Amino acid sequence: MRPLPAPLAAAVRSGGAGLSVLVVRLGALGDILRTLPAVRLLRRGLPRARILWVVDPPWRVVLEGHADLDVVLPLPRDRWQALLGRPTDWTRLVRAVGDFRRMLRAERAAIALDFHGNLRSGLVAWLSGARVRVGYSGHQQKEGNRWLTTHRRPSASRRTSRVERNLDLLRALGLPAEPLLPCDLPLVAAGRAAAARLVHATGVSPATYAVVNPGASAAQSYKKPPPPLLAAACVRLLRSGIVPLVVWGPGEQADADAVARAAADAAVVAPATDLATLAGLLAGARLFVGGDSGPLHLACATGCPVLAIYGPTDPEVNRPWGVPHRVVHPSGNAYSGVKRRDRRLGFAGLDTEAVERAVDALAGETADRGSARGRG
Repeated sequence: MRPLPAPLAAAVRSGGAGLSVLVVRLGALGDILRTLPAVRLLRRGLPRARILWVVDPPWRVVLEGHADLDVVLPLPRDRWQALLGRPTDWTRLVRAVGDFRRMLRAERAAIALDFHGNLRSGLVAWLSGARVRVGYSGHQQKEGNRWLTTHRRPSASRRTSRVERNLDLLRALGLPAEPLLPCDLPLVAAGRAAAARLVHATGVSPATYAVVNPGASAAQSYKKPPPPLLAAACVRLLRSGIVPLVVWGPGEQADADAVARAAADAAVVAPATDLATLAGLLAGARLFVGGDSGPLHLACATGCPVLAIYGPTDPEVNRPWGVPHRVVHPSGNAYSGVKRRDRRLGFAGLDTEAVERAVDALAGETADRGSARGRG
Protein backbone atom coordinates (compact mmCIF):
# COMPACT_ATOMS: atom_id res chain seq x y z
CA MET A 1 0.00 0.00 0.00
CA ARG A 2 1.36 3.42 -0.88
CA PRO A 3 2.19 5.81 1.97
CA LEU A 4 -0.14 8.48 3.30
CA PRO A 5 0.39 12.05 2.11
CA ALA A 6 3.04 13.70 4.28
CA PRO A 7 0.71 16.20 6.04
CA LEU A 8 -1.74 13.44 7.03
CA ALA A 9 1.05 11.12 8.13
CA ALA A 10 2.35 13.93 10.35
CA ALA A 11 -1.12 14.51 11.79
CA VAL A 12 -1.41 10.80 12.61
CA ARG A 13 2.00 10.82 14.31
CA SER A 14 0.96 13.83 16.38
CA GLY A 15 -2.10 12.06 17.81
CA GLY A 16 -4.61 13.40 15.29
CA ALA A 17 -4.72 17.08 16.24
CA GLY A 18 -7.10 18.84 13.85
CA LEU A 19 -7.87 15.55 12.08
CA SER A 20 -11.33 14.11 11.36
CA VAL A 21 -11.54 10.38 10.63
CA LEU A 22 -14.59 8.68 9.14
CA VAL A 23 -15.35 5.04 9.99
CA VAL A 24 -17.60 3.21 7.54
CA ARG A 25 -19.10 -0.07 8.70
CA LEU A 26 -22.80 -0.04 7.91
CA GLY A 27 -23.98 -3.36 9.37
CA ALA A 28 -24.79 -5.85 10.61
CA LEU A 29 -24.66 -6.34 14.38
CA GLY A 30 -21.82 -8.87 14.56
CA ASP A 31 -19.70 -7.02 12.01
CA ILE A 32 -20.16 -3.67 13.77
CA LEU A 33 -19.13 -5.20 17.09
CA ARG A 34 -16.06 -6.77 15.48
CA THR A 35 -15.08 -3.35 14.16
CA LEU A 36 -15.22 -1.75 17.62
CA PRO A 37 -11.83 -3.18 18.75
CA ALA A 38 -10.18 -1.41 15.81
CA VAL A 39 -12.00 1.84 16.58
CA ARG A 40 -11.04 1.64 20.26
CA LEU A 41 -7.38 1.39 19.22
CA LEU A 42 -7.93 4.15 16.65
CA ARG A 43 -9.03 6.41 19.49
CA ARG A 44 -6.02 5.39 21.58
CA GLY A 45 -3.69 6.13 18.67
CA LEU A 46 -5.43 9.39 17.75
CA PRO A 47 -6.63 10.84 21.06
CA ARG A 48 -6.89 14.36 19.61
CA ALA A 49 -8.82 13.41 16.46
CA ARG A 50 -12.53 13.72 15.72
CA ILE A 51 -13.95 10.27 14.93
CA LEU A 52 -17.30 9.76 13.23
CA TRP A 53 -19.04 6.56 12.15
CA VAL A 54 -21.65 6.08 9.42
CA VAL A 55 -23.96 3.13 10.13
CA ASP A 56 -27.30 1.72 8.99
CA PRO A 57 -30.11 3.11 11.23
CA PRO A 58 -31.05 -0.17 13.02
CA TRP A 59 -27.56 -0.41 14.52
CA ARG A 60 -27.20 3.19 15.65
CA VAL A 61 -28.29 2.12 19.13
CA VAL A 62 -25.14 -0.01 19.43
CA LEU A 63 -22.83 2.97 18.92
CA GLU A 64 -24.75 5.95 20.31
CA GLY A 65 -22.96 7.49 23.27
CA HIS A 66 -19.75 5.47 22.87
CA ALA A 67 -16.82 7.32 24.44
CA ASP A 68 -14.55 6.73 21.43
CA LEU A 69 -16.94 8.35 18.94
CA ASP A 70 -17.69 12.02 18.45
CA VAL A 71 -20.51 11.56 15.92
CA VAL A 72 -22.73 8.66 14.81
CA LEU A 73 -24.41 9.31 11.47
CA PRO A 74 -27.23 7.00 10.30
CA LEU A 75 -27.27 6.34 6.56
CA PRO A 76 -30.82 7.01 5.26
CA ARG A 77 -30.80 3.89 3.10
CA ASP A 78 -34.51 3.03 3.51
CA ARG A 79 -35.56 6.46 2.25
CA TRP A 80 -33.16 6.23 -0.67
CA GLN A 81 -34.37 2.75 -1.61
CA ALA A 82 -38.02 3.85 -1.44
CA LEU A 83 -37.29 6.77 -3.78
CA LEU A 84 -35.19 4.58 -6.07
CA GLY A 85 -38.18 2.26 -6.53
CA ARG A 86 -40.32 5.12 -7.89
CA PRO A 87 -38.83 6.65 -11.08
CA THR A 88 -41.04 9.70 -10.69
CA ASP A 89 -39.23 10.43 -7.39
CA TRP A 90 -35.68 10.18 -8.70
CA THR A 91 -35.30 13.96 -8.54
CA ARG A 92 -36.11 13.76 -4.83
CA LEU A 93 -33.59 10.93 -4.51
CA VAL A 94 -30.85 13.11 -6.01
CA ARG A 95 -31.74 15.87 -3.56
CA ALA A 96 -31.76 13.43 -0.62
CA VAL A 97 -28.33 12.07 -1.53
CA GLY A 98 -27.10 15.64 -1.93
CA ASP A 99 -28.38 16.55 1.53
CA PHE A 100 -26.55 13.61 3.06
CA ARG A 101 -23.38 14.48 1.13
CA ARG A 102 -23.46 18.04 2.45
CA MET A 103 -24.00 16.86 6.02
CA LEU A 104 -21.14 14.38 5.70
CA ARG A 105 -18.75 16.86 4.08
CA ALA A 106 -19.46 19.37 6.84
CA GLU A 107 -17.50 17.00 9.09
CA ARG A 108 -14.41 17.59 6.89
CA ALA A 109 -13.07 14.05 7.20
CA ALA A 110 -9.52 13.81 5.88
CA ILE A 111 -9.32 10.02 6.21
CA ALA A 112 -12.08 7.44 5.65
CA LEU A 113 -11.61 3.86 6.83
CA ASP A 114 -13.89 1.54 4.85
CA PHE A 115 -14.20 -1.59 6.98
CA HIS A 116 -17.26 -2.77 5.04
CA GLY A 117 -15.73 -3.13 1.59
CA ASN A 118 -18.72 -3.06 -0.75
CA LEU A 119 -20.16 -0.61 -3.26
CA ARG A 120 -22.43 1.17 -0.80
CA SER A 121 -19.72 1.73 1.79
CA GLY A 122 -17.31 2.85 -0.90
CA LEU A 123 -19.82 5.43 -2.09
CA VAL A 124 -20.25 6.73 1.47
CA ALA A 125 -16.49 7.15 1.83
CA TRP A 126 -16.34 8.88 -1.56
CA LEU A 127 -19.25 11.20 -0.74
CA SER A 128 -17.42 12.31 2.39
CA GLY A 129 -14.78 14.03 0.28
CA ALA A 130 -11.99 12.42 2.32
CA ARG A 131 -8.66 12.82 0.56
CA VAL A 132 -7.50 9.41 1.79
CA ARG A 133 -9.95 6.51 1.63
CA VAL A 134 -8.43 3.33 3.03
CA GLY A 135 -9.93 -0.03 2.12
CA TYR A 136 -9.03 -3.55 1.11
CA SER A 137 -7.75 -5.19 -2.03
CA GLY A 138 -8.49 -8.68 -3.29
CA HIS A 139 -11.18 -10.90 -1.80
CA GLN A 140 -11.90 -8.57 1.15
CA GLN A 141 -13.56 -6.02 -1.14
CA LYS A 142 -16.44 -6.64 -3.52
CA GLU A 143 -18.81 -4.91 -5.92
CA GLY A 144 -16.02 -2.72 -7.30
CA ASN A 145 -15.26 -1.13 -3.92
CA ARG A 146 -11.56 -0.91 -4.79
CA TRP A 147 -12.28 1.78 -7.39
CA LEU A 148 -13.64 4.05 -4.66
CA THR A 149 -10.65 3.78 -2.32
CA THR A 150 -7.33 5.58 -2.67
CA HIS A 151 -5.23 3.33 -0.43
CA ARG A 152 -5.75 -0.44 -0.32
CA ARG A 153 -4.48 -2.85 2.29
CA PRO A 154 -3.46 -6.21 0.74
CA SER A 155 -5.89 -8.98 1.60
CA ALA A 156 -5.05 -11.35 4.40
CA SER A 157 -5.76 -15.06 4.20
CA ARG A 158 -9.39 -15.96 3.58
CA ARG A 159 -9.34 -17.71 6.96
CA THR A 160 -8.14 -14.67 8.91
CA SER A 161 -10.60 -13.62 11.62
CA ARG A 162 -12.74 -10.58 10.87
CA VAL A 163 -11.42 -8.79 13.95
CA GLU A 164 -7.88 -9.20 12.68
CA ARG A 165 -8.86 -7.99 9.19
CA ASN A 166 -10.28 -4.83 10.72
CA LEU A 167 -7.08 -4.22 12.67
CA ASP A 168 -5.24 -4.28 9.36
CA LEU A 169 -6.70 -0.89 8.47
CA LEU A 170 -5.06 0.57 11.59
CA ARG A 171 -1.76 -0.86 10.45
CA ALA A 172 -2.31 0.90 7.14
CA LEU A 173 -2.23 4.18 9.09
CA GLY A 174 0.89 3.15 10.97
CA LEU A 175 -1.00 2.80 14.27
CA PRO A 176 -0.52 -0.01 16.82
CA ALA A 177 -3.11 -2.74 16.33
CA GLU A 178 -2.94 -4.39 19.74
CA PRO A 179 -3.88 -5.24 22.41
CA LEU A 180 -7.62 -5.72 22.20
CA LEU A 181 -9.39 -3.43 24.66
CA PRO A 182 -12.77 -3.85 26.43
CA CYS A 183 -15.51 -2.44 24.21
CA ASP A 184 -17.25 -0.46 26.98
CA LEU A 185 -20.65 -0.53 25.30
CA PRO A 186 -23.12 2.12 26.55
CA LEU A 187 -25.74 -0.45 25.58
CA VAL A 188 -24.83 -2.48 28.68
CA ALA A 189 -25.62 0.34 31.10
CA ALA A 190 -28.83 1.10 29.19
CA GLY A 191 -30.05 -2.48 29.55
CA ARG A 192 -28.79 -3.43 32.99
CA ALA A 193 -31.97 -2.55 34.89
CA ALA A 194 -34.25 -4.35 32.41
CA ALA A 195 -31.96 -7.37 32.51
CA ALA A 196 -32.04 -7.43 36.31
CA ARG A 197 -35.85 -7.35 36.26
CA LEU A 198 -35.92 -10.19 33.75
CA VAL A 199 -33.56 -12.36 35.80
CA HIS A 200 -35.57 -11.63 38.96
CA ALA A 201 -38.79 -12.64 37.19
CA THR A 202 -37.30 -16.04 36.31
CA GLY A 203 -36.34 -16.67 39.94
CA VAL A 204 -32.73 -17.36 38.92
CA SER A 205 -29.80 -16.16 41.02
CA PRO A 206 -28.01 -13.27 39.27
CA ALA A 207 -24.69 -15.02 39.99
CA THR A 208 -25.46 -18.39 38.43
CA TYR A 209 -27.03 -18.09 34.99
CA ALA A 210 -25.88 -18.59 31.43
CA VAL A 211 -27.42 -17.15 28.28
CA VAL A 212 -28.28 -19.66 25.54
CA ASN A 213 -29.18 -18.16 22.18
CA PRO A 214 -30.88 -20.45 19.62
CA GLY A 215 -31.64 -17.81 16.99
CA ALA A 216 -30.09 -16.20 13.93
CA SER A 217 -31.32 -13.71 11.38
CA ALA A 218 -33.91 -14.94 8.88
CA ALA A 219 -31.39 -14.63 6.05
CA GLN A 220 -28.88 -16.76 7.97
CA SER A 221 -31.10 -19.34 9.58
CA TYR A 222 -28.65 -22.03 8.44
CA LYS A 223 -26.39 -20.87 11.32
CA LYS A 224 -28.84 -21.99 14.02
CA PRO A 225 -27.43 -24.91 16.05
CA PRO A 226 -29.89 -27.83 16.17
CA PRO A 227 -32.00 -27.87 19.37
CA PRO A 228 -30.50 -31.18 20.63
CA LEU A 229 -27.02 -29.61 20.72
CA LEU A 230 -28.20 -26.58 22.68
CA ALA A 231 -30.32 -28.79 24.93
CA ALA A 232 -27.25 -30.89 25.74
CA ALA A 233 -25.45 -27.69 26.72
CA CYS A 234 -28.39 -26.71 28.95
CA VAL A 235 -28.41 -30.05 30.77
CA ARG A 236 -24.67 -29.89 31.34
CA LEU A 237 -24.82 -26.30 32.56
CA LEU A 238 -27.49 -27.15 35.11
CA ARG A 239 -25.41 -30.07 36.38
CA SER A 240 -22.60 -27.54 36.92
CA GLY A 241 -24.90 -25.34 39.00
CA ILE A 242 -25.47 -22.80 36.21
CA VAL A 243 -29.07 -22.15 35.16
CA PRO A 244 -29.45 -21.77 31.38
CA LEU A 245 -31.68 -18.91 30.24
CA VAL A 246 -32.76 -19.63 26.67
CA VAL A 247 -33.38 -16.18 25.27
CA TRP A 248 -35.40 -15.14 22.26
CA GLY A 249 -35.79 -11.97 20.26
CA PRO A 250 -38.35 -10.96 17.63
CA GLY A 251 -39.52 -14.01 15.68
CA GLU A 252 -37.40 -16.44 17.70
CA GLN A 253 -39.73 -17.72 20.42
CA ALA A 254 -40.37 -20.99 18.56
CA ASP A 255 -36.62 -21.65 18.46
CA ALA A 256 -36.32 -21.05 22.21
CA ASP A 257 -39.31 -23.27 22.97
CA ALA A 258 -37.83 -26.08 20.86
CA VAL A 259 -34.61 -26.00 22.87
CA ALA A 260 -36.50 -25.90 26.18
CA ARG A 261 -38.59 -28.92 25.15
CA ALA A 262 -35.49 -30.88 24.17
CA ALA A 263 -33.84 -29.95 27.49
CA ALA A 264 -36.89 -31.05 29.52
CA ASP A 265 -36.67 -29.22 32.87
CA ALA A 266 -33.08 -28.04 32.46
CA ALA A 267 -33.75 -24.60 30.94
CA VAL A 268 -35.72 -21.41 31.53
CA VAL A 269 -37.09 -19.49 28.54
CA ALA A 270 -36.72 -15.72 28.79
CA PRO A 271 -37.64 -12.98 26.29
CA ALA A 272 -34.82 -10.55 25.46
CA THR A 273 -36.58 -8.62 22.74
CA ASP A 274 -34.26 -5.62 22.49
CA LEU A 275 -30.49 -5.29 22.23
CA ALA A 276 -30.06 -3.29 25.43
CA THR A 277 -31.75 -5.95 27.57
CA LEU A 278 -29.71 -8.68 25.88
CA ALA A 279 -26.49 -6.72 26.46
CA GLY A 280 -27.38 -6.30 30.13
CA LEU A 281 -28.09 -10.02 30.46
CA LEU A 282 -24.80 -10.95 28.82
CA ALA A 283 -22.79 -8.59 30.99
CA GLY A 284 -24.07 -10.42 34.08
CA ALA A 285 -23.98 -13.97 32.70
CA ARG A 286 -21.50 -16.67 33.67
CA LEU A 287 -21.18 -17.61 30.00
CA PHE A 288 -22.93 -17.60 26.60
CA VAL A 289 -23.83 -20.54 24.36
CA GLY A 290 -24.91 -20.10 20.75
CA GLY A 291 -24.13 -20.21 17.07
CA ASP A 292 -22.40 -17.81 14.71
CA SER A 293 -24.65 -14.78 15.13
CA GLY A 294 -24.80 -11.18 16.30
CA PRO A 295 -25.57 -12.13 19.94
CA LEU A 296 -22.38 -14.21 20.09
CA HIS A 297 -20.32 -11.16 19.18
CA LEU A 298 -22.38 -9.03 21.56
CA ALA A 299 -21.36 -11.48 24.29
CA CYS A 300 -17.70 -10.94 23.37
CA ALA A 301 -18.19 -7.17 23.42
CA THR A 302 -19.67 -7.33 26.94
CA GLY A 303 -16.84 -9.52 28.25
CA CYS A 304 -18.98 -12.66 28.61
CA PRO A 305 -17.18 -15.99 28.05
CA VAL A 306 -18.46 -17.82 24.97
CA LEU A 307 -19.15 -21.38 23.88
CA ALA A 308 -19.55 -21.12 20.10
CA ILE A 309 -21.22 -23.91 18.13
CA TYR A 310 -20.37 -23.66 14.42
CA GLY A 311 -21.69 -25.70 11.52
CA PRO A 312 -21.65 -24.27 7.99
CA THR A 313 -19.50 -21.21 8.72
CA ASP A 314 -15.75 -21.05 9.21
CA PRO A 315 -14.82 -21.09 12.92
CA GLU A 316 -11.53 -19.31 12.19
CA VAL A 317 -13.05 -16.34 10.34
CA ASN A 318 -15.89 -15.96 12.84
CA ARG A 319 -14.28 -17.11 16.07
CA PRO A 320 -14.99 -15.43 19.43
CA TRP A 321 -12.61 -12.66 20.45
CA GLY A 322 -11.31 -10.98 23.57
CA VAL A 323 -12.92 -13.40 26.06
CA PRO A 324 -12.38 -16.95 27.35
CA HIS A 325 -14.05 -19.26 24.86
CA ARG A 326 -14.45 -22.71 23.42
CA VAL A 327 -15.43 -23.53 19.83
CA VAL A 328 -17.02 -26.76 18.66
CA HIS A 329 -17.64 -27.66 15.02
CA PRO A 330 -18.04 -30.82 12.94
CA SER A 331 -14.84 -32.83 12.61
CA GLY A 332 -13.40 -32.95 9.13
CA ASN A 333 -14.78 -29.56 8.07
CA ALA A 334 -13.10 -28.70 4.79
CA TYR A 335 -12.82 -24.93 5.08
CA SER A 336 -10.48 -24.11 2.23
CA GLY A 337 -9.22 -20.68 1.27
CA VAL A 338 -11.19 -20.85 -1.97
CA LYS A 339 -14.48 -22.63 -1.39
CA ARG A 340 -16.70 -22.47 1.67
CA ARG A 341 -18.12 -25.62 3.14
CA ASP A 342 -21.44 -26.69 1.65
CA ARG A 343 -24.11 -25.11 3.86
CA ARG A 344 -26.45 -28.02 3.23
CA LEU A 345 -24.21 -30.17 5.43
CA GLY A 346 -24.89 -27.82 8.30
CA PHE A 347 -23.97 -29.31 11.67
CA ALA A 348 -23.68 -32.91 10.43
CA GLY A 349 -21.01 -34.79 12.34
CA LEU A 350 -21.20 -32.63 15.49
CA ASP A 351 -22.35 -34.69 18.46
CA THR A 352 -23.64 -33.74 21.89
CA GLU A 353 -20.55 -35.14 23.62
CA ALA A 354 -18.36 -32.46 22.04
CA VAL A 355 -20.73 -29.77 23.31
CA GLU A 356 -20.80 -31.27 26.80
CA ARG A 357 -17.00 -31.41 27.00
CA ALA A 358 -16.79 -27.76 25.94
CA VAL A 359 -19.35 -26.74 28.58
CA ASP A 360 -17.38 -28.54 31.30
CA ALA A 361 -14.11 -26.93 30.24
CA LEU A 362 -15.48 -23.39 29.97
CA ALA A 363 -17.52 -23.63 33.18
CA GLY A 364 -14.40 -24.70 35.05
CA GLU A 365 -12.25 -22.01 33.47
CA THR A 366 -14.75 -19.26 34.35
CA ALA A 367 -15.62 -20.39 37.89
CA ASP A 368 -14.07 -17.22 39.33
CA ARG A 369 -16.47 -15.10 37.27
CA GLY A 370 -19.44 -16.75 38.97
CA SER A 371 -17.82 -16.50 42.42
CA ALA A 372 -17.15 -12.79 41.97
CA ARG A 373 -20.79 -12.20 41.04
CA GLY A 374 -21.94 -14.14 44.04
CA ARG A 375 -19.77 -12.04 46.37
CA GLY A 376 -21.02 -8.85 44.66
